[in-house]
Amino acid sequence: MNMKISDLGEFGLIDRIGKTTPRNAKRAPIGIGDDAAALLLSPSSTLLATTDMLIEGVHFDLTTTDLYSLGWKAAAVNLSDIAAMGGVPRFCLTALGIPPFLTVEDIGEFYRGVNACLKKFGAVLVGGDTCSSRKGFVINVTVLGEALRKVIVARSGARPGDLIYVTGTLGDSGAGLELVRNAECGVRSKTPAVRKLIGKHLRPVPRVAEGRKLAAAGIASAMIDVSDGLSSDLGHVCEQSGVGAEVFADRIPLSKELRAAKGLKLPPMKYALSGGEDYELLFTVPPDKIKKLSALRIAATEIGTITRVRSMRMINERGQGRPLMVSGYDHFLRLRRGHVR
Repeated sequence: MNMKISDLGEFGLIDRIGKTTPRNAKRAPIGIGDDAAALLLSPSSTLLATTDMLIEGVHFDLTTTDLYSLGWKAAAVNLSDIAAMGGVPRFCLTALGIPPFLTVEDIGEFYRGVNACLKKFGAVLVGGDTCSSRKGFVINVTVLGEALRKVIVARSGARPGDLIYVTGTLGDSGAGLELVRNAECGVRSKTPAVRKLIGKHLRPVPRVAEGRKLAAAGIASAMIDVSDGLSSDLGHVCEQSGVGAEVFADRIPLSKELRAAKGLKLPPMKYALSGGEDYELLFTVPPDKIKKLSALRIAATEIGTITRVRSMRMINERGQGRPLMVSGYDHFLRLRRGHVR
């Protein structure tokens, strides 16, 4: 009997593909399973390559986003993967499946957003492909970056005793997605707090400078961008590093806008743990490098500790622990439940 993809899940599918794909560790020391692939071009220089697909009706809804913001986000999510490896983004390629209802002007506005995001972070669009789509808008973006081989940060380097940090605040994008769908506020809302949360969802800002600083200083032992929610992405680090984690609930950084937002269906912490698409950096730091981290003046918050026991636990304000279950986004599991992101 054939197994359904929905029974395996997105990350189980990726793992299975990786196990059936030959690897050349000498030329590709980091391949399937990390934020970007690391490909050796010379003894010292490494090419970073990442690609992401955005599909109308799954990743975005054209009734709740403008095309400029969609272009910005399509570029940003890939730049964030390069940032999570400690690299410098350089070049971008796009491939579009364009439905008949989009105009030349629409596509121009999309690329205006792409190019604005790329320019801000020092990358440039160099090529791609276009074709027709019979239904929705399909977007695939590939970003190429570079890094010195000795400073690349993977997901697999966390060790027991390392401290866990995240940049910025978590949960804003997930809350923004809910608010932008809310007919009572949506994109027409004049409330500054609501506009900020929606803006974090529509136009995320990848932490490229922070990733480069952490890698260049040799501070981060492991790093990942928070694209699927804190619980999922910390779970990826733990799994690939062969470790566990304890996270302190009262240390997880939540913005004042998220804490004060009205009309949300879930408590703020739920958005931080499983909302996804924040594109902040989650990284681990050995205790003897904390002073070096402070000297970098990166806006990051310590939220927990890496442990030897291979499980994740959430510690509340009273010091009581409970299992931290992975609850972030998984395409195929959510699709099985009839969910569209």
